Amino acid sequence: MSTRTADEIRAERLAKLGRALTALFAVTAYAVATLVKRSWRRLFPFYWVAAELAVAWVAGPLGLSWQTVGILALAIAATSAGWRARSRTVRAWRAAIAIVLGGYAVATVAAGGQAAMAAHPTLTIAVPTLLAVVLGWPWWHHLRHLPPPPPTSAPVLVAEPADVLDPLTAHWQRRWEREVIAAKVCEGTTLVQAVEPRPGVTEALVRLTPGTKPGPLFKSGPDVEVALDLNEGAIGWRSTGKRAWVRVVLVERSYIADGVPWTGPTYAGGRLELARFTDGSPGHWVVSRPGAGVVGGLVVGSIGTGKSRALGALIANLLDAGIQVAVGDPQNGQSLPAWKDAVEYHSGAEKTALLFRRVHAETMRRSKLLADAGVDNFDENDPRVKALGLRIFGVIVDECQLVLIPNTPIVALVEQAAETMRKTGVFFVLATQLPQMRSLGGSIRLRDALVAGNALVLRLSNRGSGSTILPDDFVGNPFALQPEIDGKTTAGMGYLRTGARVGMLCRVPHLDEAAAAAASPRVPVRWNVPEIDPASKIVLPGQRSPDAAKTGATASGGGSAVDRLRAAFGAGRRTTVVEQVAPATPAEWVLACLRRGPASAQALLDRPDCPVEQSQLYALLGRLKDAGRITPPAQRGGPFTISA
Repeated sequence: MSTRTADEIRAERLAKLGRALTALFAVTAYAVATLVKRSWRRLFPFYWVAAELAVAWVAGPLGLSWQTVGILALAIAATSAGWRARSRTVRAWRAAIAIVLGGYAVATVAAGGQAAMAAHPTLTIAVPTLLAVVLGWPWWHHLRHLPPPPPTSAPVLVAEPADVLDPLTAHWQRRWEREVIAAKVCEGTTLVQAVEPRPGVTEALVRLTPGTKPGPLFKSGPDVEVALDLNEGAIGWRSTGKRAWVRVVLVERSYIADGVPWTGPTYAGGRLELARFTDGSPGHWVVSRPGAGVVGGLVVGSIGTGKSRALGALIANLLDAGIQVAVGDPQNGQSLPAWKDAVEYHSGAEKTALLFRRVHAETMRRSKLLADAGVDNFDENDPRVKALGLRIFGVIVDECQLVLIPNTPIVALVEQAAETMRKTGVFFVLATQLPQMRSLGGSIRLRDALVAGNALVLRLSNRGSGSTILPDDFVGNPFALQPEIDGKTTAGMGYLRTGARVGMLCRVPHLDEAAAAAASPRVPVRWNVPEIDPASKIVLPGQRSPDAAKTGATASGGGSAVDRLRAAFGAGRRTTVVEQVAPATPAEWVLACLRRGPASAQALLDRPDCPVEQSQLYALLGRLKDAGRITPPAQRGGPFTISA
């Protein structure tokens, strides 16, 4: 039999006591955790009692004054009132509990803290606990389970279809399957929901099957109109931001057939209502985007289509918003005559060209000022921009094809200004009658810079030759519009690319330009650069002037690298720089093009430096063929070649 010492017996007993206390602590912790987890909302007021007792207990050792405890109580009360709850009643009840218990905590600390709790346990401990029981449960539990108010549903088109079909949706589902899908139009789509926001207008949500892309659907508007027997421009598509869902607008009652009245300027939030769609929704022209600067635009329309009216409505909105406007008129005062006294007006092709040059200099100057001030994107409300005195500046040029002549330096200048104007607060709006790239000097980059902002394309009567001025992703057919429909003029009808409806027909409001110009405020243009000398030559940033280049070439002993190297080593050999002269006649131009390689007649027309029109080019090719200088193509539309 072994004997144990007193220390061993004492250690064993302490180990058993420790295990018992650990088990008791674990069971107690588990019980408390279960109680808190299952009924913490019902016991919520007791937490405030514990907080009140803890604050009052530690106020003495920490040396907290009753004013500090009062600030803590106010913070707790504000938190309880602002914390999310089922209703305002629950928030108010919770705040009342916090205020009452917080008042007791302040009173306890003011009366002496721990000493007051020891001297008056009933008042400082029992009373708050009883108040917590009365105020908290079961009233708290019942308040939390009040039935919520019935939701009010607005008649809007939701992103997901409802499970129960309404009669309108069922009607259009049958028509879509029977008249559209059966006609091999919009295959791979299913109409799942339809609403009627306005009489005669239906907005439908269309679901796409896997593999179906929305791009081709946006161009199928005319086919859907034929299938449903609707008028021209009665179909409009709108993307929902998801590939599997698109919206289609079906218009059986046009809201623009009898015209759109002018109701005054509508500029707000960087955009304005420039047109009205057939379904009655507004078509907005975007002037500025938040954090993205300003954007320009392009207006195209044949004679008598309402192009001047659209520009007048644009000017009226810009002036009402306090935006500086300068108008260029290459037709010597015949374009936009009502606005001569309302805006800075530049009449004539020469003055319009000088306006382009000065705007380019203004853009470069603004870029320097904004960069020095640390401004990345132009924002008129930025204090740094206000300190510089810079405001949004719009330049509107009608009949721009009279100034933007292909292969001239002015085209490169305007192109550079249009590409960099966004961050400087300057924007261009160019208007023309001819939907050809030659109207913009043959510059595709200038076209892309403009239509990236806005593109209003009114009725067009001539497609022209060569590449088109219309955007590549343009949806709509302005060539199909007639001058009159049912005896009513279509002036002002066209397609607005930045509108909410993709490809839907719209109309510019009928505007009395003289009255609108007289009522518009006068906003003087503040230039940061002087006027341009007409005798000066056009020099783009980063390039040397022709005189400087000529002087440098002469001083270095020639223009080539070899000549400059010989001059550096004292060879003394000097060469003469011969300037290449363009062909003097169209025939020489055609022969020069064909010497570079075979080309068809259409390829020659598509060149931006083509000196003749389509009919003149075909006649010229015929004369050169008869003279034996070129060989005709083997088949129609093929390439011409130089005769051996």
